[in-house]
Amino acid sequence: MPGGRKSVKTAAATVPEFPGLLEEMTIEEIRAFRPEVVVLPLGSTEPHGPHLPYGTDAWQVTRLARLAVAAANARGARALLYPTLPITNNVNFRKFPFALRIGVRTLMQVIIDIVTQCREDGIRKVVLVNGHGGVSATIQAVMREIAGMDDMPFVCTPVNLSPPGFKSPIEHPSIHGGESEVSRMLWIRPELVRKDKLRNNPFGKVKVPVLETYADFVRPWHLHVPASGGGETRKSTAAKGKAVIEAAAAAMAELLIGLSKATYSKSFPY
Repeated sequence: MPGGRKSVKTAAATVPEFPGLLEEMTIEEIRAFRPEVVVLPLGSTEPHGPHLPYGTDAWQVTRLARLAVAAANARGARALLYPTLPITNNVNFRKFPFALRIGVRTLMQVIIDIVTQCREDGIRKVVLVNGHGGVSATIQAVMREIAGMDDMPFVCTPVNLSPPGFKSPIEHPSIHGGESEVSRMLWIRPELVRKDKLRNNPFGKVKVPVLETYADFVRPWHLHVPASGGGETRKSTAAKGKAVIEAAAAAMAELLIGLSKATYSKSFPY
C-alpha cells in the first residue's frame, strides 16, 4: 500500500489502516466518522533521473499525508484523506517520454470540481497538499478562483512544514531528484531506488545568469536538468528521508487539528 502499513485483516473484517483513510472506509464508517476536513494530495508522474521512479512525487506526498492525517486523527481531529492525484501539470517536461500531464486550466477545474463536491457533502475546510513543484502556481490560482465563488469551502495549502527547532539533515539541497528526494524514497520505497545510479547529475546553465536572481520563468526541463533529475545524491540515506517526512507530517498534523476543531462560519478563518 502506498505510503503506509497495510490494513489489518481479521477473521471478521478488514480494519482500516487508520480512521479517515477514505479508500479503506465503508459508507457506514464514513457517516459515523463525520469528517470536518478533507485532505487532497497532489502528486505527479514524471521522470526523476536514472535513479528514481516516475511515481516519486506521488509516493512522497502520499506518505506525508497519511502520516499527518493519522497523527491528527489520533489526537481528536476528523480529517478525511482523499486518494492522491497522480497526474497534474508538467508542461516543462514535455520533451521527456511519458511525463504525464494535464493542462493548467484542466487541473484547476478538477480541483474546483472536487472542492464543490466537498461542499455538497457538508465539508467546509479543504487542504491541498502539494507534492510537485509544477503545480504550486496552479494551487495559488485555484485558491483565488475559489475565494471569488459564493458558498465554497475554505481552501488552504500547507507551506513551511518544519516544526520549531528542526534542522534538515540534507547536505545537498536540490529542486528535483537530489539528495532529499532520494533519501525520502530510500525510506518509503527503497526497492525502487536504483542505488547503482546515484551520482551528481548536472544542471544546465542559463545564458543570462541574472534571470535566476531577478526573474521567475518556466524552465524547459530537458535543458535545465538534462538527466531529468539533478544534484548530488550519494549522501542520501533512509534515515534522512524519515526525519524530513516525519517532521513535515508533525507540522501538518498541527494544521489539521486546528482546522478540524475550529468552528466554521462564513467569516472563516477569521
